[in-house]
Amino acid sequence: MSPKTKNILTLVAIISPFVLFALAGRFLINPWELPRQNKGQLLIPHIDVASLKASDTEGHPFGADDTKGMWSILYIADSECDTRCKNGLYYQVRQVRLTLGEDIDRVRRVILHTAPAAASLSEFLNDNVEGMISIQASPKAVEQALAPAYAPNASQPIGDIFLVSPDGQIFMRYPTHENMEATLEEAENIRVDLKRTLKGSLIG
Repeated sequence: MSPKTKNILTLVAIISPFVLFALAGRFLINPWELPRQNKGQLLIPHIDVASLKASDTEGHPFGADDTKGMWSILYIADSECDTRCKNGLYYQVRQVRLTLGEDIDRVRRVILHTAPAAASLSEFLNDNVEGMISIQASPKAVEQALAPAYAPNASQPIGDIFLVSPDGQIFMRYPTHENMEATLEEAENIRVDLKRTLKGSLIG
């Protein structure tokens, strides 16, 4: 056997384990089933906030220009505000932001109304979570925009909470709950994901 052949065989012997490992990872392992650090549902691909077709209180379109400079916690509201709604707005939005310490000014709170707010919702917002940015959009547009977060099931975004990046990308989803224990657990999930995101981000 010539020296050249020996060198080739040696190289193949060194490289083969890495090639086999790569092939196994590519064809035998589903990367989406591997453990993830994030606590909420990571949306891949991200959803452009402009696809919600929302507008602000003055009727101006709400898009990426309106999310610049800060991260957003976005709550999708119906007209009424039941226990699940109150738990979400108070514990998973308001309280989570208050726990961010020095990062609190990097995060804004946004509520998207899919219907005119009833007295129960307006009163709760004024009394408990004052200062949220209000936008509105049709329920159909919101359902269509957020449908990828629920696929293959039908979109049910009312009452859910989303994180939005400063460049206008909706990238995480969290449910709300009637049960207080589940609510507090979900609030901690949002807090952990937000803290990790803010720590690793150079924007917002």
